[in-house]
Order: sequence, then structure tokens, then C-alpha cells
Amino acid sequence: MKALAAFIMKGRMQAVMAAAVFTVLALLITPLGIASSAVVALVVLRNGVREGLLVMVLGGVALAALGLLIFGQAVPLAIAGILLWLPMLVLGEVLRATRSLRLVIEVAVVLGILLIGVQYLVLEDVTVFWAGILEEYSAQMMDPNVVSDADRKLMVTEMAPWMAGGMGAAWFLQLALSLFLARSWQASLYNPGGFAEEIRQLRLGYWLLILVPVLLVAGSLSDKPGLVSQLALVGMAAFFLQGVALVHGLVQEFKANQGWLIGFYILLVIGMPASFTAVSAAGFADGWLNFRARVRARKPKKGGE
Repeated sequence: MKALAAFIMKGRMQAVMAAAVFTVLALLITPLGIASSAVVALVVLRNGVREGLLVMVLGGVALAALGLLIFGQAVPLAIAGILLWLPMLVLGEVLRATRSLRLVIEVAVVLGILLIGVQYLVLEDVTVFWAGILEEYSAQMMDPNVVSDADRKLMVTEMAPWMAGGMGAAWFLQLALSLFLARSWQASLYNPGGFAEEIRQLRLGYWLLILVPVLLVAGSLSDKPGLVSQLALVGMAAFFLQGVALVHGLVQEFKANQGWLIGFYILLVIGMPASFTAVSAAGFADGWLNFRARVRARKPKKGGE
């Protein structure tokens, strides 16, 4: 990772090359889109928003050329890259200017909320729209011999009402992970260990602690998921990150073996989606109770004080 970060920071064209290549590879391996965004974020963090904008524009040109060469169409791939990188100009500059991981995560929460709001403003019926998308996708991807047509349609019916919020939460997490990756690259080059400490100390603001339960309660008053319920998903995703930070912080405070973190992530993956809810709940509780500070306070002070 350090070698890749060093390559990106060698010059503008290296950064353009890395961002464009990761974007193309993301068509095959979707998570690589996070790395593509992180390239632009790293440039902004180190060299400012102007340099990030230049990398984004040149990367768009490179993607247009690659799109024309590979697919015979220049515009779609270039637009995909620009849409992937544009939020990183804003978030990267916020992080560079404030050096506050908490603040930039909260700005990403607002962007996730705006994405949900745009869907409700633009689409006539959000649930019908996503039901159509899911129906077409599931019909192509699911073998009727494995999943019956009735079960597939039931799955679509249950998932469609939550897709607007799911997209907002997923986009928020993608933005956050891209920022984390960029910050870790920056720390590996210029401040080893700095990012790990920032993650261990991450705590979100009280406005989210108040907003999320209000949204959850208001959403529960309706029989069907609506805009309010969808917005709560982004808040839960934010506290999921605080829950992960809590685990990292407690492992550090107790000087525990790093194997605990490996076990945590394994359980997190195999326990989805229940594990996501549990970690989000832990992050929310930590927002009010500050478990990491309580652990530190109980430690014996140096020198027997």
C-alpha cells in the first residue's frame, strides 16, 4: 500500500493513471471504485483541491479514451469516473482544511441524505422504480432451479421499499471508506501511525445522536417505509463506523492481541446483516457513554498517582 501511495504522489500523471485504471477495473471488481476515489482524495489531501481538480479532469479524458478504445463509447465511462471522483474534491478539501475525521464523516452523512432526497424528488414512485430494477436484475442473475420465481418476487417486494435508503447508506460508506483509504495512504508516507490513532478516537457529533432515534421513531409510525425511514439508514451506517472505531479503540486500550480485530471482522462478515445492526447499536451507545474514555479513566496512572 505504501508503494502504491508513493507512486500516486510521484506526479500528476501517475495519479491520473492510477485513478483511471482503478475505475476501469471497478467495472469487473466493484470495490476497486473505492481505490479510484481514494487516489483523488489523496491528491487533494496533499496538494489541495486545485490539483485534485486537474487530476479529475485529466482522468476523465483518459477514461474517455479508454472507453472509446474498449467499448466504442467515450462518454459513459468518463461520466462514471467524474461522478466517482467529484465528491472527493469536497470531502478531501474539508478533511485537509479541518483535519477533523469526525467533521468530514458528518459531511458525508449529509451527502448520503441528499442522495435519498434527490430520489424522492426526481422519481415519481421510488419503490416502483427500484422494484423494476430489482426485478430485471434478479431475473437475469438468479437460476430459477435454485431460487423459485415466487421466492425471487417476494425478495424483490421486500427489498424495493428500502432501496432508496440502502443506496444512500451504501454511497455514504463508499465515500467514508475512500477517505479512510486516502488518509491511510497519506499517513503511511508522511505520518506513520497517525491514521490508526484517528480511527481509534473517532466519535460523531451529538446532532446525529439526537437525529437518528428521532428518525427511527418517526419512521416506525408508518406502516410502509417512507423518506424518514430511509434517512435513518444513513445515520445507522454512520454509527456503524463509530462502532468499528470503538472496537479498534478498546483493543488498543486493553493492549489486546491484533487477532481480536481479525476475529471481529470475520464475525462481522459472516453475521451480516445482524452484525451490522449490532455494531451500529454499539457505536450509538458509545456516542452517549464514551466507553473508550471510561476505560482510560480506570487505568492506573503512571508513577502511582
